[in-house]
Amino acid sequence: MQTGYFSAAWHDIKNSPGWFGKLVLLSLISLIPIFGWIVVAGYLYGWARDIAWNVHSPLPKHIFGNEDGKLYSRGFFVLVIGFVCMLAPWVLEVVWGVVTGVGTAWSGRSHGGIFLAVGLSTTIFSLVIMAAAFFATLFSWVGSMRMSVYGRLGAGFQFNKIWAMMRHDFGGLVRILGMVILLSIGIGIIASILMFFIILIGLFVGFMMTGGNMNLQASHPDAAVWGVIAATSGVVLVLVALYCVLAMVMSVFVEMMLVRALGYWTRQFDVPSWRGQDDPMPFEFAQPPTQQPPYGQPPMQG
Repeated sequence: MQTGYFSAAWHDIKNSPGWFGKLVLLSLISLIPIFGWIVVAGYLYGWARDIAWNVHSPLPKHIFGNEDGKLYSRGFFVLVIGFVCMLAPWVLEVVWGVVTGVGTAWSGRSHGGIFLAVGLSTTIFSLVIMAAAFFATLFSWVGSMRMSVYGRLGAGFQFNKIWAMMRHDFGGLVRILGMVILLSIGIGIIASILMFFIILIGLFVGFMMTGGNMNLQASHPDAAVWGVIAATSGVVLVLVALYCVLAMVMSVFVEMMLVRALGYWTRQFDVPSWRGQDDPMPFEFAQPPTQQPPYGQPPMQG
C-alpha cells in the first residue's frame, strides 16, 4: 500500500511542462455543458490509467490528442458511472420523503404523537443517506478507474470486483476523500474571499464613476440607484466572469489531483498482470495459508 497519493499527484502535475496552461485550458473547456466535462474526464482518467499501469509520463501534450482513440468514450463512461452510482442515495432520499410525507399526513389526523418517532427516524435515515453517498462516491471512483483500464463501461459496474479492491485498501480511499474535502473547503474559502473583494471593487468603481454622489435620499432615489447600477455593471460583469473562470480553475485542479491520486491507488493492484475483466485480480490469488493440514496428512512437527 502506497502512502502520499496526493503528494505524488502534485509532484507529477507541477513537473509536467506547461501544466498551468493545460489547467486553464481544461477549465475553459469544462464551461461547455456536458461535452466539456466529457473531455476533461477523458483526458484526466487517461493520464491516471497510465500511472496505474506504472507508466510515468507528464500530462499529455495535447488535450484533444486522443492518442488511444478513447478520449470521448472514456469521458462519457466516467460521467455515466458517476451518475448511476449517485442515483442510489438520491432514490433513498426520494423514497424516504414519500414515506414521511404519507406518514405525517396520516398521523396528523389521529396520532399526533407519531411526529416524534418520524423526527427520530428522519435523523437516522439522514445518516443512512450520508453513508450511501459516501460509498457511492468511492464506488464511482474505483469503477471509473477499472473502466479506464479495460476501456469498457461494463468493467465500471462490476461491483464485486470494485468492492474487493475497496476492501483491500479502504484506508487509502478514505485518505484520498479526506484530502479532496480539505481542498474543497480551501477552495470555498478562497472563492468567498474573491467574491467579497469583487463586491468591494464594484462599490468602489460605482462610487468613483458617480463622483461620490450616491445620494439615495434624493428626490429621485430610483434614478440614483439606476445610476449606480449603470456605472458598475460593466466592471462587475467582467469581475464576475473572471471569478467564474478562477473558481473553475480551482475545481478542475482538485479533480486533476483526485484522479491522478486514484491512478496511484490503483497501481498497487499490479495492473500489468490483470487479465480479462472477469478474471481474478493478482491480490485475490494471494490467499493466506491455511492453518489446518490437508485431510489425511499429519500436522507438521516443530
